[in-house]
Amino acid sequence: MAPHLVRTAALPSELWVHVFGYLSTTDKCNIRSCCRYFKAIVDHWSLWKGHTVVVRKHCAYTGNFWKILCRRKIKSVVLRRASLKEWKQLAISVPWLTTIKVEHCNDVKCFEILKQFHNLKRLSISGFRQGLTDTIGSLQQVTNFSVCETQLVPRTEIINAVSKLSHLTSLFYHEGNHPIPRQTFHIMLKSLPHLKYLSLKMGTHTGSLPDDYFNISKTINGPQEGQQVGQAGLTRLELLDYMDPTLSEEALKFLPSLQCLSVDYRDRDVQPTKCHLKTWLKGLPQLAVFNIANGHPISSYADSIPANVTSLTLRHVTMERKDLATVGKQIPGLLHLHYDPRSRNGSSIGEISRHFPQLRTLRIRHYNVPEREFSSLQHLKCLDRLEILDACVPTAHLMELTNKLQVLTRYRTQIVHSQNPREPTACYCTHC
Repeated sequence: MAPHLVRTAALPSELWVHVFGYLSTTDKCNIRSCCRYFKAIVDHWSLWKGHTVVVRKHCAYTGNFWKILCRRKIKSVVLRRASLKEWKQLAISVPWLTTIKVEHCNDVKCFEILKQFHNLKRLSISGFRQGLTDTIGSLQQVTNFSVCETQLVPRTEIINAVSKLSHLTSLFYHEGNHPIPRQTFHIMLKSLPHLKYLSLKMGTHTGSLPDDYFNISKTINGPQEGQQVGQAGLTRLELLDYMDPTLSEEALKFLPSLQCLSVDYRDRDVQPTKCHLKTWLKGLPQLAVFNIANGHPISSYADSIPANVTSLTLRHVTMERKDLATVGKQIPGLLHLHYDPRSRNGSSIGEISRHFPQLRTLRIRHYNVPEREFSSLQHLKCLDRLEILDACVPTAHLMELTNKLQVLTRYRTQIVHSQNPREPTACYCTHC
Protein backbone atom coordinates (compact mmCIF):
# COMPACT_ATOMS: atom_id res chain seq x y z
CA MET A 1 0.00 0.00 0.00
CA ALA A 2 1.28 3.47 -0.86
CA PRO A 3 2.53 5.52 2.13
CA HIS A 4 -0.04 8.30 1.65
CA LEU A 5 -2.88 5.75 1.64
CA VAL A 6 -1.56 4.18 4.85
CA ARG A 7 -1.65 7.58 6.55
CA THR A 8 -5.14 8.25 5.17
CA ALA A 9 -6.55 4.94 6.37
CA ALA A 10 -5.00 5.46 9.81
CA LEU A 11 -7.38 8.34 10.50
CA PRO A 12 -10.83 7.39 11.85
CA SER A 13 -13.49 7.27 9.14
CA GLU A 14 -15.75 9.38 11.37
CA LEU A 15 -13.22 12.21 11.13
CA TRP A 16 -13.21 12.06 7.32
CA VAL A 17 -17.02 12.04 7.25
CA HIS A 18 -17.01 15.18 9.37
CA VAL A 19 -14.45 16.91 7.10
CA PHE A 20 -16.22 15.91 3.88
CA GLY A 21 -19.46 17.30 5.28
CA TYR A 22 -18.16 20.80 4.53
CA LEU A 23 -17.62 20.06 0.83
CA SER A 24 -19.93 20.81 -2.10
CA THR A 25 -21.43 18.00 -4.15
CA THR A 26 -18.85 18.56 -6.89
CA ASP A 27 -15.96 18.45 -4.43
CA LYS A 28 -17.27 15.26 -2.81
CA CYS A 29 -17.49 13.59 -6.21
CA ASN A 30 -13.90 14.62 -6.98
CA ILE A 31 -12.67 13.27 -3.64
CA ARG A 32 -14.59 10.05 -4.28
CA SER A 33 -12.49 9.33 -7.37
CA CYS A 34 -9.20 9.47 -5.46
CA CYS A 35 -9.21 5.98 -3.97
CA ARG A 36 -11.46 3.15 -2.80
CA TYR A 37 -11.18 4.24 0.81
CA PHE A 38 -12.50 7.73 0.08
CA LYS A 39 -15.08 6.29 -2.30
CA ALA A 40 -16.62 4.28 0.53
CA ILE A 41 -16.53 7.22 2.94
CA VAL A 42 -18.03 9.74 0.51
CA ASP A 43 -20.97 7.38 -0.08
CA HIS A 44 -21.84 7.42 3.62
CA TRP A 45 -25.52 8.29 3.94
CA SER A 46 -24.90 11.09 6.46
CA LEU A 47 -23.11 13.14 3.76
CA TRP A 48 -26.18 13.12 1.51
CA LYS A 49 -28.93 14.24 3.86
CA GLY A 50 -31.22 16.63 2.00
CA HIS A 51 -29.58 15.89 -1.35
CA THR A 52 -31.84 15.66 -4.41
CA VAL A 53 -31.07 13.45 -7.42
CA VAL A 54 -32.42 14.34 -10.87
CA VAL A 55 -33.35 11.36 -13.07
CA ARG A 56 -33.67 12.32 -16.74
CA LYS A 57 -35.00 10.60 -19.81
CA HIS A 58 -32.57 8.92 -22.23
CA CYS A 59 -29.73 8.79 -19.68
CA ALA A 60 -27.77 5.54 -19.46
CA TYR A 61 -28.25 4.63 -15.80
CA THR A 62 -26.19 1.59 -14.86
CA GLY A 63 -26.79 -0.87 -12.06
CA ASN A 64 -24.00 0.85 -10.14
CA PHE A 65 -25.91 4.16 -10.25
CA TRP A 66 -28.91 2.63 -8.49
CA LYS A 67 -26.64 0.94 -5.92
CA ILE A 68 -25.07 4.31 -5.10
CA LEU A 69 -28.51 5.85 -4.51
CA CYS A 70 -29.26 2.97 -2.19
CA ARG A 71 -26.01 3.32 -0.21
CA ARG A 72 -26.51 7.05 0.17
CA LYS A 73 -30.11 6.51 1.29
CA ILE A 74 -31.33 9.23 -1.07
CA LYS A 75 -34.77 10.48 -0.05
CA SER A 76 -35.47 13.19 -2.65
CA VAL A 77 -35.74 12.72 -6.42
CA VAL A 78 -36.79 14.77 -9.46
CA LEU A 79 -38.12 12.68 -12.34
CA ARG A 80 -37.62 14.80 -15.47
CA ARG A 81 -39.33 13.13 -18.45
CA ALA A 82 -38.20 9.80 -16.99
CA SER A 83 -39.41 6.60 -18.62
CA LEU A 84 -41.41 3.83 -16.99
CA LYS A 85 -38.18 1.81 -16.74
CA GLU A 86 -36.53 4.46 -14.54
CA TRP A 87 -39.66 4.69 -12.38
CA LYS A 88 -39.64 0.96 -11.74
CA GLN A 89 -35.94 0.85 -10.95
CA LEU A 90 -36.32 3.78 -8.57
CA ALA A 91 -39.04 1.96 -6.63
CA ILE A 92 -36.76 -1.06 -6.28
CA SER A 93 -33.60 0.84 -5.29
CA VAL A 94 -34.93 3.56 -2.96
CA PRO A 95 -38.48 2.66 -1.89
CA TRP A 96 -38.09 4.90 1.18
CA LEU A 97 -38.25 8.16 -0.85
CA THR A 98 -40.00 10.98 1.00
CA THR A 99 -39.90 13.63 -1.78
CA ILE A 100 -40.71 13.18 -5.46
CA LYS A 101 -41.09 15.86 -8.12
CA VAL A 102 -42.52 14.73 -11.46
CA GLU A 103 -41.85 16.93 -14.49
CA HIS A 104 -43.47 16.33 -17.90
CA CYS A 105 -44.64 12.77 -17.46
CA ASN A 106 -47.53 11.64 -19.67
CA ASP A 107 -47.52 7.93 -18.87
CA VAL A 108 -50.35 7.18 -16.46
CA LYS A 109 -48.69 3.86 -15.60
CA CYS A 110 -45.86 5.78 -13.94
CA PHE A 111 -48.22 7.28 -11.40
CA GLU A 112 -49.33 3.80 -10.37
CA ILE A 113 -45.77 3.22 -9.14
CA LEU A 114 -46.20 6.06 -6.63
CA LYS A 115 -48.18 3.63 -4.48
CA GLN A 116 -44.96 1.74 -3.79
CA PHE A 117 -43.41 4.70 -1.95
CA HIS A 118 -45.05 4.28 1.45
CA ASN A 119 -42.92 7.01 3.07
CA LEU A 120 -43.76 9.65 0.46
CA LYS A 121 -44.58 12.99 2.11
CA ARG A 122 -43.84 15.62 -0.54
CA LEU A 123 -45.19 15.27 -4.08
CA SER A 124 -44.90 17.83 -6.89
CA ILE A 125 -46.39 17.47 -10.38
CA SER A 126 -45.79 19.86 -13.29
CA GLY A 127 -46.23 19.75 -17.04
CA PHE A 128 -48.75 16.90 -16.95
CA ARG A 129 -51.00 16.79 -20.03
CA GLN A 130 -53.37 13.99 -19.10
CA GLY A 131 -55.95 13.56 -16.40
CA LEU A 132 -54.81 13.02 -12.83
CA THR A 133 -55.67 9.46 -11.97
CA ASP A 134 -57.17 8.10 -8.76
CA THR A 135 -53.61 7.14 -7.84
CA ILE A 136 -52.92 10.66 -6.55
CA GLY A 137 -55.93 10.59 -4.26
CA SER A 138 -54.87 7.25 -2.79
CA LEU A 139 -51.61 8.72 -1.45
CA GLN A 140 -53.02 9.59 1.96
CA GLN A 141 -49.56 9.84 3.54
CA VAL A 142 -48.69 12.91 1.43
CA THR A 143 -48.59 16.12 3.48
CA ASN A 144 -47.10 18.54 0.91
CA PHE A 145 -48.52 18.70 -2.61
CA SER A 146 -47.72 20.97 -5.55
CA VAL A 147 -49.47 21.07 -8.92
CA CYS A 148 -48.31 23.39 -11.69
CA GLU A 149 -48.58 23.90 -15.45
CA THR A 150 -50.89 20.98 -16.17
CA GLN A 151 -52.47 21.35 -19.60
CA LEU A 152 -55.70 20.00 -21.03
CA VAL A 153 -56.68 18.80 -17.55
CA PRO A 154 -60.12 19.99 -16.36
CA ARG A 155 -59.98 22.06 -13.20
CA THR A 156 -62.64 19.88 -11.58
CA GLU A 157 -60.41 16.85 -11.98
CA ILE A 158 -57.47 18.60 -10.34
CA ILE A 159 -59.65 19.82 -7.48
CA ASN A 160 -61.05 16.33 -6.95
CA ALA A 161 -57.55 14.83 -6.83
CA VAL A 162 -56.33 17.46 -4.35
CA SER A 163 -59.41 17.09 -2.16
CA LYS A 164 -58.63 13.42 -1.57
CA LEU A 165 -55.29 14.29 0.06
CA SER A 166 -56.92 14.91 3.41
CA HIS A 167 -53.66 15.05 5.40
CA LEU A 168 -52.15 17.97 3.49
CA THR A 169 -50.46 20.65 5.55
CA SER A 170 -49.04 22.45 2.49
CA LEU A 171 -50.64 23.05 -0.92
CA PHE A 172 -49.13 24.84 -3.92
CA TYR A 173 -51.93 25.31 -6.43
CA HIS A 174 -50.38 27.10 -9.42
CA GLU A 175 -52.92 26.24 -12.07
CA GLY A 176 -54.88 28.16 -14.68
CA ASN A 177 -55.08 31.84 -15.57
CA HIS A 178 -57.97 32.65 -13.23
CA PRO A 179 -58.54 32.28 -9.48
CA ILE A 180 -60.49 29.28 -8.22
CA PRO A 181 -64.17 30.25 -7.90
CA ARG A 182 -65.24 30.77 -4.30
CA GLN A 183 -67.59 27.81 -4.04
CA THR A 184 -65.10 25.41 -5.63
CA PHE A 185 -62.33 26.82 -3.44
CA HIS A 186 -64.34 26.19 -0.27
CA ILE A 187 -65.30 22.68 -1.33
CA MET A 188 -61.63 21.83 -1.81
CA LEU A 189 -60.55 23.30 1.52
CA LYS A 190 -63.35 21.49 3.32
CA SER A 191 -61.41 18.28 2.69
CA LEU A 192 -58.10 19.72 3.95
CA PRO A 193 -58.59 20.31 7.70
CA HIS A 194 -54.84 20.27 8.48
CA LEU A 195 -53.79 22.82 5.86
CA LYS A 196 -51.34 25.45 7.17
CA TYR A 197 -49.48 26.67 4.07
CA LEU A 198 -51.36 27.73 0.94
CA SER A 199 -49.75 29.10 -2.24
CA LEU A 200 -52.09 30.29 -4.99
CA LYS A 201 -51.49 31.54 -8.50
CA MET A 202 -54.18 34.19 -8.90
CA GLY A 203 -53.95 35.10 -12.61
CA THR A 204 -56.20 37.60 -14.34
CA HIS A 205 -59.56 38.54 -12.89
CA THR A 206 -62.05 41.32 -13.56
CA GLY A 207 -63.21 42.95 -10.34
CA SER A 208 -62.91 41.58 -6.82
CA LEU A 209 -63.58 38.12 -5.52
CA PRO A 210 -66.17 37.94 -2.71
CA ASP A 211 -65.16 39.43 0.65
CA ASP A 212 -65.55 36.01 2.28
CA TYR A 213 -63.23 34.23 -0.16
CA PHE A 214 -61.05 33.08 2.75
CA ASN A 215 -63.90 32.66 5.21
CA ILE A 216 -63.51 28.90 5.46
CA SER A 217 -63.56 28.08 9.18
CA LYS A 218 -67.17 26.97 9.25
CA THR A 219 -66.56 24.97 6.10
CA ILE A 220 -63.59 23.16 7.62
CA ASN A 221 -64.12 22.53 11.31
CA GLY A 222 -67.11 24.51 12.41
CA PRO A 223 -66.71 27.25 15.02
CA GLN A 224 -64.50 26.31 17.95
CA GLU A 225 -64.87 27.59 21.47
CA GLY A 226 -63.16 30.96 21.78
CA GLN A 227 -62.53 31.11 18.04
CA GLN A 228 -63.36 34.19 16.00
CA VAL A 229 -66.02 33.82 13.36
CA GLY A 230 -64.34 33.15 10.05
CA GLN A 231 -60.95 32.25 11.52
CA ALA A 232 -59.08 29.61 9.50
CA GLY A 233 -56.07 27.51 10.43
CA LEU A 234 -53.76 28.92 7.74
CA THR A 235 -50.49 30.30 9.07
CA ARG A 236 -48.79 30.96 5.72
CA LEU A 237 -50.30 32.43 2.54
CA GLU A 238 -48.57 33.09 -0.76
CA LEU A 239 -50.21 34.93 -3.67
CA LEU A 240 -48.48 34.71 -7.04
CA ASP A 241 -49.22 36.59 -10.26
CA TYR A 242 -51.43 38.86 -8.17
CA MET A 243 -52.91 42.26 -8.93
CA ASP A 244 -55.36 44.45 -7.03
CA PRO A 245 -58.33 44.38 -6.83
CA THR A 246 -58.57 40.59 -7.34
CA LEU A 247 -59.05 40.17 -3.59
CA SER A 248 -61.08 42.73 -1.70
CA GLU A 249 -59.80 44.91 1.13
CA GLU A 250 -61.67 42.67 3.57
CA ALA A 251 -60.34 39.37 2.18
CA LEU A 252 -57.65 38.66 4.78
CA LYS A 253 -59.62 39.64 7.87
CA PHE A 254 -60.70 36.00 8.05
CA LEU A 255 -57.07 34.89 8.43
CA PRO A 256 -55.87 36.52 11.67
CA SER A 257 -53.67 33.47 12.40
CA LEU A 258 -51.36 34.24 9.45
CA GLN A 259 -47.71 34.34 10.45
CA CYS A 260 -46.29 34.67 6.94
CA LEU A 261 -47.65 36.62 3.95
CA SER A 262 -45.97 36.66 0.52
CA VAL A 263 -47.34 38.61 -2.44
CA ASP A 264 -45.70 38.49 -5.86
CA TYR A 265 -47.40 41.08 -8.09
CA ARG A 266 -47.86 40.49 -11.79
CA ASP A 267 -46.45 43.85 -12.92
CA ARG A 268 -43.60 46.00 -11.76
CA ASP A 269 -45.25 49.20 -12.89
CA VAL A 270 -47.14 51.36 -10.44
CA GLN A 271 -50.83 50.60 -10.70
CA PRO A 272 -53.61 53.20 -10.49
CA THR A 273 -55.72 50.88 -8.30
CA LYS A 274 -55.84 51.24 -4.55
CA CYS A 275 -53.27 49.20 -2.65
CA HIS A 276 -55.11 46.65 -0.51
CA LEU A 277 -51.99 45.69 1.42
CA LYS A 278 -52.50 48.64 3.75
CA THR A 279 -55.82 47.24 4.97
CA TRP A 280 -54.71 43.61 4.91
CA LEU A 281 -51.73 44.22 7.18
CA LYS A 282 -53.81 45.93 9.84
CA GLY A 283 -55.75 42.71 10.34
CA LEU A 284 -52.74 40.40 10.76
CA PRO A 285 -51.56 40.79 14.37
CA GLN A 286 -49.46 37.58 14.34
CA LEU A 287 -47.54 38.31 11.12
CA ALA A 288 -43.81 37.60 11.52
CA VAL A 289 -42.67 37.12 7.90
CA PHE A 290 -43.61 39.58 5.16
CA ASN A 291 -42.41 39.15 1.54
CA ILE A 292 -43.25 41.50 -1.33
CA ALA A 293 -42.15 41.41 -4.97
CA ASN A 294 -43.01 44.15 -7.49
CA GLY A 295 -46.31 46.01 -7.16
CA HIS A 296 -47.10 49.26 -5.38
CA PRO A 297 -44.50 51.63 -3.89
CA ILE A 298 -43.79 50.72 -0.30
CA SER A 299 -44.99 54.14 0.80
CA SER A 300 -48.53 52.84 0.17
CA TYR A 301 -48.36 50.41 3.08
CA ALA A 302 -45.13 50.98 5.05
CA ASP A 303 -46.89 52.45 8.09
CA SER A 304 -49.21 49.42 8.34
CA ILE A 305 -46.57 46.68 8.67
CA PRO A 306 -47.16 44.87 12.00
CA ALA A 307 -44.56 45.66 14.65
CA ASN A 308 -43.77 42.00 15.34
CA VAL A 309 -42.47 41.29 11.81
CA THR A 310 -38.95 39.83 12.12
CA SER A 311 -38.30 38.87 8.48
CA LEU A 312 -38.86 41.22 5.52
CA THR A 313 -38.30 40.77 1.78
CA LEU A 314 -38.61 43.72 -0.62
CA ARG A 315 -37.87 42.83 -4.24
CA HIS A 316 -38.18 45.32 -7.12
CA VAL A 317 -40.27 47.66 -4.97
CA THR A 318 -40.06 51.45 -5.34
CA MET A 319 -38.53 52.93 -2.19
CA GLU A 320 -37.31 56.34 -1.08
CA ARG A 321 -34.95 57.05 1.80
CA LYS A 322 -37.85 58.28 3.91
CA ASP A 323 -39.68 54.99 3.30
CA LEU A 324 -36.80 53.07 4.84
CA ALA A 325 -37.06 55.28 7.90
CA THR A 326 -40.80 54.62 8.13
CA VAL A 327 -40.29 50.87 7.93
CA GLY A 328 -37.56 51.10 10.57
CA LYS A 329 -39.97 52.81 12.98
CA GLN A 330 -42.63 50.17 12.33
CA ILE A 331 -40.38 47.13 12.85
CA PRO A 332 -37.28 48.16 14.83
CA GLY A 333 -36.77 44.53 15.92
CA LEU A 334 -36.27 43.21 12.38
CA LEU A 335 -33.82 40.28 12.25
CA HIS A 336 -33.77 39.25 8.58
CA LEU A 337 -33.87 41.59 5.59
CA HIS A 338 -33.80 40.89 1.84
CA TYR A 339 -33.40 44.38 0.40
CA ASP A 340 -33.52 44.58 -3.39
CA PRO A 341 -35.45 47.75 -4.34
CA ARG A 342 -36.20 48.80 -7.90
CA SER A 343 -33.66 51.60 -7.83
CA ARG A 344 -30.09 50.31 -7.57
CA ASN A 345 -28.29 53.55 -6.89
CA GLY A 346 -27.20 52.30 -3.48
CA SER A 347 -28.31 55.56 -1.86
CA SER A 348 -30.02 53.92 1.12
CA ILE A 349 -27.65 51.07 2.04
CA GLY A 350 -25.95 53.35 4.51
CA GLU A 351 -29.26 53.81 6.37
CA ILE A 352 -29.80 50.10 7.05
CA SER A 353 -27.63 49.87 10.17
CA ARG A 354 -29.34 52.93 11.66
CA HIS A 355 -32.92 51.74 11.09
CA PHE A 356 -32.45 48.00 11.68
CA PRO A 357 -29.71 47.66 14.32
CA GLN A 358 -30.67 44.09 15.32
CA LEU A 359 -30.29 42.49 11.87
CA ARG A 360 -28.79 39.00 11.83
CA THR A 361 -29.01 38.29 8.10
CA LEU A 362 -28.95 40.74 5.21
CA ARG A 363 -29.28 40.18 1.45
CA ILE A 364 -28.40 43.13 -0.82
CA ARG A 365 -26.83 44.04 -4.16
CA HIS A 366 -23.50 45.84 -4.21
CA TYR A 367 -23.98 47.48 -7.63
CA ASN A 368 -23.19 51.20 -7.42
CA VAL A 369 -22.96 51.17 -3.63
CA PRO A 370 -20.27 53.65 -2.49
CA GLU A 371 -17.50 52.19 -0.35
CA ARG A 372 -18.45 54.45 2.56
CA GLU A 373 -22.01 53.15 2.60
CA PHE A 374 -20.95 49.54 2.19
CA SER A 375 -18.51 49.90 5.09
CA SER A 376 -21.32 51.28 7.27
CA LEU A 377 -22.62 47.71 7.57
CA GLN A 378 -19.91 47.21 10.21
CA HIS A 379 -22.28 48.88 12.66
CA LEU A 380 -24.67 45.91 12.50
CA LYS A 381 -23.25 44.30 15.64
CA CYS A 382 -25.53 41.23 15.44
CA LEU A 383 -25.05 40.51 11.73
CA ASP A 384 -24.15 36.84 11.21
CA ARG A 385 -24.53 36.58 7.43
CA LEU A 386 -24.30 39.03 4.54
CA GLU A 387 -25.30 37.78 1.10
CA ILE A 388 -24.37 39.71 -2.05
CA LEU A 389 -27.10 38.93 -4.60
CA ASP A 390 -25.31 40.10 -7.75
CA ALA A 391 -21.90 38.54 -7.20
CA CYS A 392 -21.86 34.97 -8.47
CA VAL A 393 -18.40 35.82 -9.81
CA PRO A 394 -17.07 38.54 -7.46
CA THR A 395 -14.98 41.28 -9.05
CA ALA A 396 -11.67 42.47 -7.67
CA HIS A 397 -13.39 45.64 -6.46
CA LEU A 398 -16.04 43.70 -4.58
CA MET A 399 -13.45 41.41 -3.02
CA GLU A 400 -11.59 44.47 -1.81
CA LEU A 401 -14.80 45.90 -0.32
CA THR A 402 -15.73 42.68 1.46
CA ASN A 403 -12.20 42.15 2.75
CA LYS A 404 -12.22 45.62 4.30
CA LEU A 405 -15.61 44.92 5.85
CA GLN A 406 -14.33 41.64 7.27
CA VAL A 407 -11.45 43.45 8.92
CA LEU A 408 -13.74 46.15 10.32
CA THR A 409 -16.07 43.52 11.79
CA ARG A 410 -13.22 41.31 13.03
CA TYR A 411 -14.53 38.51 10.83
CA ARG A 412 -17.70 38.01 12.88
CA THR A 413 -19.90 38.11 9.73
CA GLN A 414 -20.03 35.43 7.06
CA ILE A 415 -20.05 37.09 3.63
CA VAL A 416 -21.49 35.04 0.77
CA HIS A 417 -20.76 36.15 -2.79
CA SER A 418 -23.38 34.05 -4.52
CA GLN A 419 -26.95 33.00 -4.01
CA ASN A 420 -27.76 29.57 -2.66
CA PRO A 421 -28.68 27.15 -5.46
CA ARG A 422 -32.40 26.79 -6.00
CA GLU A 423 -33.94 23.72 -4.41
CA PRO A 424 -34.55 21.28 -7.32
CA THR A 425 -37.92 20.21 -5.92
CA ALA A 426 -39.21 23.78 -5.51
CA CYS A 427 -41.92 25.10 -7.83
CA TYR A 428 -40.53 27.42 -10.51
CA CYS A 429 -43.44 29.84 -9.98
CA THR A 430 -42.28 30.84 -6.52
CA HIS A 431 -40.10 33.96 -6.42
CA CYS A 432 -40.51 35.51 -2.99
